[in-house]
Amino acid sequence: MVSPSKIVKILEDLVRIPYYGLYGKSVSNELIIESDEEGAPHIYLYSLVDGSKKKLTSEPIYSTATPPDTPVNRVVYTRDVSRGKELQQIFYYDLTRNTEDKLVEMDPIRIFGLTDAIEYIAFTGATSKGVFLYKVKGHSLEELVKLPGFGIVYMARGSLIVGTGSLSGDPKTWDLMIYDLSSNELKTYHPKPETINKPLTIIDREIVFETNAFDPNRNVLVKLNIDTMELDELKFKHRDYEEIKPVEHSYCRYIDNEWFVIGRKEGRSKLFIDGKLVETPPGSLGGLVKLDNKIYMTYSSLKKPSTIIELDLGNGMYREIMGGKLPEEYRDSFGEVEFTYIKSSDGLEIPTYIVESRLAKKPGPTVVYVHGGPWSEVADSWRTMISALILTGFHVVAPNFRGSTGYGSEFMKLDIGDPGGGDLEDVAAASRYAVESGLANKLFIMGYSYGGYMTLWALTNKPDLYEAGVAGASVVDWEEMYELSDALFREFIKTLFNNKMDMLKERSPISKIKNLKKPLCIVHPQNDTRTPLKPVLRLMDKLLELGHSFEAHIVPDMGHAINTIDDALKILLPAILFLEKHK
Repeated sequence: MVSPSKIVKILEDLVRIPYYGLYGKSVSNELIIESDEEGAPHIYLYSLVDGSKKKLTSEPIYSTATPPDTPVNRVVYTRDVSRGKELQQIFYYDLTRNTEDKLVEMDPIRIFGLTDAIEYIAFTGATSKGVFLYKVKGHSLEELVKLPGFGIVYMARGSLIVGTGSLSGDPKTWDLMIYDLSSNELKTYHPKPETINKPLTIIDREIVFETNAFDPNRNVLVKLNIDTMELDELKFKHRDYEEIKPVEHSYCRYIDNEWFVIGRKEGRSKLFIDGKLVETPPGSLGGLVKLDNKIYMTYSSLKKPSTIIELDLGNGMYREIMGGKLPEEYRDSFGEVEFTYIKSSDGLEIPTYIVESRLAKKPGPTVVYVHGGPWSEVADSWRTMISALILTGFHVVAPNFRGSTGYGSEFMKLDIGDPGGGDLEDVAAASRYAVESGLANKLFIMGYSYGGYMTLWALTNKPDLYEAGVAGASVVDWEEMYELSDALFREFIKTLFNNKMDMLKERSPISKIKNLKKPLCIVHPQNDTRTPLKPVLRLMDKLLELGHSFEAHIVPDMGHAINTIDDALKILLPAILFLEKHK
């Protein structure tokens, strides 16, 4: 058993490990970095000459804009001004004048897909009335168009604003969203029906994007000429890219006459320069900044917190220039990390990461960790929740159930129209595998957001499979969530359910709560506007009526996103204490 005081120390040490993200480079060739090393997200300027670091932002930020490809003299970001309800305003830091200010006077709004095109800013925002595309030029806000569905801006260059979303009425078709400022016209484009198309960069009047239109097993890189609407596959000088065949892509830019691509396959990233593989440490890469003959990227793995690495293109050597460090006393607690495929009930192969804890026996207590989204994944990257479980003596099984990203758009689409169906069977199959493989003698389940939903759904549909479960920021009632949501999340729900609105009730955990047999811990933010608290309170009433034992921890003044050290601790502490009690 791990004592409560020891758990508190472990979690405090863990949540204090900072993350680092690359925003871009300044006109004076300094790195612009986002980090929570002071307890909340801020923007910093890092000198590659003397290693000095300067904090730019006076208050915590919520999100940053996709920057231009060229060096910048400003940094654009948002702040949540609603105590976690994700209503934001836009700010910027002027690197020339060393001043911080609000970019535009506007009512707070849910902002997503913010991008800086130098001449203007573009973003998508949601209200109760709809999802809209906006432009800010100078300090003036202009509403460009109301979107006909669920859409997110990715980037803007010149007169083109580009994003993706379900805009043609078919939830299984994610179109390119193209707004041309020269004609004030919104276009949507997909090579074939029922394909997922995501933009990666813009070169003059060509959009480079990934699509599953030509290979059901992977997303292919193509370029679209916006004037002729001609489509061509993106070609590289070297063959490594074609031999490795990445399944998805997190980065693609044309820099100094070469294509820099970060491809993903089976939860790990690989860097290619014009198709040639560049050796990097195994794990996950993000962002990319090139300065002279060196490139800078973020890197992490399931065993290593996020760092920023410098790669010398001349000699192929890399080094860490900054990063979070796991305290020495915890490093030996991480056992083997295994990636495997587990066969689900219908024969579908489910990609799964398994992380062993050297503090647990084998077989021993094991947590099935369910990621959120559902359009997300557990990759070989640092996750504080998984690390907390390892360091408190639990093995972890993390299935990338159908609907997860990282395994091609066809795999991702399998969840559309069937949330709580096949994905539940995938999670159950991974759970049984943990026992049959000799890893687990006690099974628990835990998740946040969609993972919290799946925790409740599994506990009420597979009530004998787990010893207990922790549901964080969970969906309890899809119908009530739909009624309480703004336009963005109403469109999200319609897309996820493939417009089968009569399915909302039958796939809601509150409708099956009588089946619950095992102990339940509920952890929920008070000000969550994605998965609202009201349905959770109704669930608690039902549990009281049924006389079922449960714990509930409502986190005051916190929204859905876990943004600060305090947020992380308030979510993790009750969860780990609960699991330890039932270990």
